[in-house]
Amino acid sequence: MPVRGTEVVAKNIIRYGGNFTKHVNKVMKEVSVIMDNQITKNMSLTEPSLKGLKLLGHPYARRHGPKGIQIHDPYWQVHKRSGDLLSSKERGTTDASITFGALKAGAFVKLDDKKAEHAKYIIFGTSKMIPRPLLIGSLNQIKNKAFGVLKTNLRDLTMRFVAR
Repeated sequence: MPVRGTEVVAKNIIRYGGNFTKHVNKVMKEVSVIMDNQITKNMSLTEPSLKGLKLLGHPYARRHGPKGIQIHDPYWQVHKRSGDLLSSKERGTTDASITFGALKAGAFVKLDDKKAEHAKYIIFGTSKMIPRPLLIGSLNQIKNKAFGVLKTNLRDLTMRFVAR
């Protein structure tokens, strides 16, 4: 759906100044915290021992199909063992900017594979282990909540702009 009056909105954003982008940055930090909390929740399950995994028939083995043997739901949740994966998690935001009337801002949570080399094997799988898309799965769980925060906090601000 085309948006009408974008020139007026862009002029008002520029006139309003840096406070608008500061507010967007604050809202994006809030969204990154929501994402971070959900990912932490999904990667903090208690770990069965290696012996326990063997008794379960190695539930993450590819031979059991694309989702393995589901010992929890959703299948892509991750168990905490050493805590390296959890400590490799980083969150942040991309500062808001306005170019040609378009607002760009971002929030992210990522895993640093230099701190936890096995992160990529968990997310993408291996020739013997199923992939467990922890980040995308977690994002899908909270997307309505995150979009609600964006809609609530940014809609009110932009609706106050007045054409002059």
